[in-house]
Formats: sequence, C-alpha cells, structure tokens
Amino acid sequence: MSPINLKSMTGLRLKIPLLVTALFALTGCQKLTFDQRLEAYMDSGGKSAPMYLMSAEIKRMELRSYVRMLRSSLARSIFKANSKGLAGSAKLRMKLDRQGNVLLCEAQADAPGQSDLSKLLTDVCWSSVWSALPENMQNPLDGTVEIVAPFVVSGGTPTEADGLKDQTRESQSRFFWDNVLAGKSTHGFGRVRFKLTATANGQVDSCDVTLEQKAARPDEFHPDPALQKTFTQQCLQLDLRKMPGFGVDENGIARRTVYVDYLPWKYHVGKYSD
Repeated sequence: MSPINLKSMTGLRLKIPLLVTALFALTGCQKLTFDQRLEAYMDSGGKSAPMYLMSAEIKRMELRSYVRMLRSSLARSIFKANSKGLAGSAKLRMKLDRQGNVLLCEAQADAPGQSDLSKLLTDVCWSSVWSALPENMQNPLDGTVEIVAPFVVSGGTPTEADGLKDQTRESQSRFFWDNVLAGKSTHGFGRVRFKLTATANGQVDSCDVTLEQKAARPDEFHPDPALQKTFTQQCLQLDLRKMPGFGVDENGIARRTVYVDYLPWKYHVGKYSD
C-alpha cells in the first residue's frame, strides 16, 4: 500500500494537505451524489445513515473525517509551536499503526538552511496523539498507514492576542518538557500540571504538581506518585527567568500554571537525525 499524499490546502497561517486519491469520487447511478448524502448525514447528526448512505459510503465518510481531523490538528499544533516565526516549506512523513500510535516522524525542508523548520515539524509530529485508523486507511498487511504531508509555513507574529497566548503557553510547555520531563521514564499517556509561584529573580517558591488523564487516551493513564515527586523536586530547582513569557505581578510574584503532555513516543522530541 503506497503512502497517502496530502496536497497543499490553505489553512490557519499555513498550507496543509488534503487529497486522498480515488477516495472522494462521486458514487454513480444514485439520485443524490455522495457529497449530498454526506451533507444530509451530517445535518441529521448521523441519524440519516440508513436512508441516505450506503455502508461503503459511510466508510468513506469516516476516512474523510479522519483526514480532516489530522489536517486541522497538525495545523493548530504547528501554529502554536512556531513561536520563532519560522517560514518556509517542508514535507512531513509520518507512519501510524492501526491504534493511531506514532511509529515514524521525518521532516525535510525544501530549501537548504531550514533545519529549524524541519525540527519544528518533526517535534510536532512526535507530540501528537491520534485515534484508531479507519479500517480502509490501513495497510492490509500490518494495519499501518504512511502519510506524506507538504507544508508551507508563513511564519510571522500572530495578529490576534489569543494566537500569541497560545504560542506562549506552548513555549512554556516546551520549556518544562526540556527541563523537567525529558529523559524521564513516563508510562502510558497523561498530562502534568505545574502550578507554581516564583520570585522576580526566577526562583521557584512553590510548585504543586498533579498528574492527570489525557483526554485522548484516558484508559492508558497510570498514577505514579514517585514520578510526581521527582517532577516537584525538579520544578523547585528551575530558573524561570529562562522560561518564555516570564513576568511578575504588581507584588513582584510570578504565578503560572503550565500543562505538559507525555506520551510513549514523545521521548523523540528534541532528537533529530542528520
């Protein structure tokens, strides 16, 4: 089964994939086209499936929904992670198994001297979690799928305050990943919440650490008091002046709540092949 090639389509501050050859062809010999039946299905909240969609079309609809989700999720994640305002084009190659687990992430910039852009896409890929693959998207031999996605990233500073906040939160999350979580033996899927206070000099006075379920994989969360204690100890040793967006209130105190996701394959983040 050959890789699925996702072709460029303008998205939020970047152009991103979306063509799966031969999957979205119209069904012949029907009073309504596939797209018309799909719209009826969506409008009815799924209740119209027996009347308007055949089983093969439902599978195609599931595949279309999955690829749409993949596209929009990658677009949001790349935008949030691009606090440096990188611009350029690159191709991302990723491989998923039937459960949606990430097996491979490789990015190659189209022009020389853009290694930072390749690293950005690679890290976003290794930080992603996906749901199980639709059956007709899987390689019949091993249940995997390989996706090749071209990106054109526009870069620049976000024009809206919410966009800037998203990038700041993501940068702070990456700071905690690099300085606290990276290299630790985390099990399963989860999210770490760091609720802390610090002085104007960046010295952490208090750090309350909580391990929480990750919405995408709640059944694969494993409480770990020892790991929680380790994270607390390392949090207290941080110099927050190095954290993006560091600042204090009118009382000279910095108050922050930072969330960091952990996944079985996220240990690849920050590690790149030549």
